[in-house]
Amino acid sequence: MPRFGICLLLAFASSQTCFASDTSPVPQPPSDNAALQKIFNADQADRLGDAFRKEPEAVLARDGQRRDAALKMVKDGALRTARDYFSAAMVFQHSSEDIGLAHSLATIASYLDPQNKQYRWLIAASWDRMLMQHVQPQWYGTQYQGDDQGTFLFPVAEGAVTDAERAAMGVPSLDESHARLAEMAAMVGEKPHPKPPTIEDLQKNGRLNFGKTAPPASPGKTEK
Repeated sequence: MPRFGICLLLAFASSQTCFASDTSPVPQPPSDNAALQKIFNADQADRLGDAFRKEPEAVLARDGQRRDAALKMVKDGALRTARDYFSAAMVFQHSSEDIGLAHSLATIASYLDPQNKQYRWLIAASWDRMLMQHVQPQWYGTQYQGDDQGTFLFPVAEGAVTDAERAAMGVPSLDESHARLAEMAAMVGEKPHPKPPTIEDLQKNGRLNFGKTAPPASPGKTEK
């Protein structure tokens, strides 16, 4: 056998011996941030029961506390998993100051776990909420708003997305979102608006009152 071949065999045998004797532990995937999950659970508890309807101001105050705690975790690099990014995004979704951050974190969560429908839904919901914050028509139909006359589905930009595109993001069809109006109004102790304002009406009034925003509809049990 040529000398080069012998050297190559010896090198391969040596490498196999090294691999066989390597007893270093296999790296484990990161676990979800338990403290952040606790914050997320509290956020959801305030919206899946009667708390938002009975004491909206108290819920908004707790939202602020949860937002501050989650923001510190983001700054400290404590988000490690897709679930962490989603949980933090949902907390920021309920802040009128951090909707862009909610959208960014939801996008990262979906990138890490593209099969999770809830993560895709939050991308759509945070996008709608950013548009609503700037008093522009939403695209997907996830956001409900209220005034002194009742709750209404925030105006939707006609043709911005199709129902098929909504379904791909885990969002109900536009007809389904309209049909859920009474349910969403009841969650904040209101009735459906008898004459929902147009986007032009809302733009005349300027910045919206986010304290009267109904929790947006979503798939599963995560935030109605």
